[in-house]
Amino acid sequence: MGPELKHLRYFVAVAEDLSFSSAARRLYVSQQALSRIIQQLEHQLGVKLFERTTRSVRLTSAGEAMLGPARQSIAAAEDALTTAQRVGNGGYQRSLRVDISSSGLQTGAVLLRHFRRLHPQIPVLQIEEGVTRGLVALKEGRLDVLLGLATHCPIEIPTEVIRRETIVLGMAADHPLADLEVVPVARLADFELLLPTEEAAVEWVEFVAQFCRQAGIRVRRWPGVTYGSHGAADVLRERLCVTPTTRWNEPPADLVFRPLVQPVPVFSWAMMIAPAVENTPQVRAFVECARLVAKQYDWLLPREDDMFRGADATS
Repeated sequence: MGPELKHLRYFVAVAEDLSFSSAARRLYVSQQALSRIIQQLEHQLGVKLFERTTRSVRLTSAGEAMLGPARQSIAAAEDALTTAQRVGNGGYQRSLRVDISSSGLQTGAVLLRHFRRLHPQIPVLQIEEGVTRGLVALKEGRLDVLLGLATHCPIEIPTEVIRRETIVLGMAADHPLADLEVVPVARLADFELLLPTEEAAVEWVEFVAQFCRQAGIRVRRWPGVTYGSHGAADVLRERLCVTPTTRWNEPPADLVFRPLVQPVPVFSWAMMIAPAVENTPQVRAFVECARLVAKQYDWLLPREDDMFRGADATS
């Protein structure tokens, strides 16, 4: 018998948090039960998915390869259940498939919250694969809308910028840089940065490298990788690294976020839309909602208090 959907859910939770205790709390199971299920999954597959020590949990190469497909399998199963319920109730409508990169980030979370309020009749399949895999899904017809930086987006895919967001630096509240009101990018030369792999988010890695070059420094990458804001928060609390980031949806109280300056990096959030569904009612409704939200929050004009007078902004 192959792995059950429950096994995949538990695997994804541990992979995102890189902590069995944190994932167990999120799943409302005991840490012992979670560990046992992961061991069962590894036994069924015949491979190790995690490297465990007394102080850390890391994905193996097999675990990294499995994470994306596991998320897709969970999303597909949820979509199948939703579809069956709606057909059974006589109210079928295909889900709007949106990749928001991460629910831990403010932009995608705010957009979906507003969209669900405005259009409760349109089911949403929320995906968090990121731009690299999202562009493939757009081309293959497995995704309708992708949010993120469009620097690698093919010309045939329609795009529209919905937010220009200044970048902040996330760190532990007792980190040496936390006492600063703003952090010059050049100060990052002394610290390792938490970044995704280039395979997962090459556009973000290139973006960070660009504004670091403008400040005359080279990126020092922290050797570990985390998945999701929970995992990132854990390593930031331990002062193992700092992370340049867009704003988090629900930032933990024991972390602080300081604006980066000299230069002020500006991240252009874009909607990338699958051409085949550009004019469907669901996608048109999402695009109009995004435009309304962008106008309501002045997302296309970074506020003056974000930009910090006298600092040059990148574009």
